[in-house]
Amino acid sequence: MKCPFGRCVGERVSGHLRVAFQVADASTTTRLLENAGARVIAEPVLTPWNSMNARLEGPAGLQLTLFEELEPEF
Repeated sequence: MKCPFGRCVGERVSGHLRVAFQVADASTTTRLLENAGARVIAEPVLTPWNSMNARLEGPAGLQLTLFEELEPEF
């Protein structure tokens, strides 16, 4: 089966366990963890629900999601 972008719909893209942490600053925390040896999978990005999310891979393949809740836009 040929899939666009190298991934098929429904294909597992993370390990069996993914942990999410709310942080005060997703960009700074991403850099700190990268400097400590984590691999950045996805840089911080603004989500439609107004938070910054980043994805990293830590020890033993553990996937980490960092999220920073931003102020609501009115």
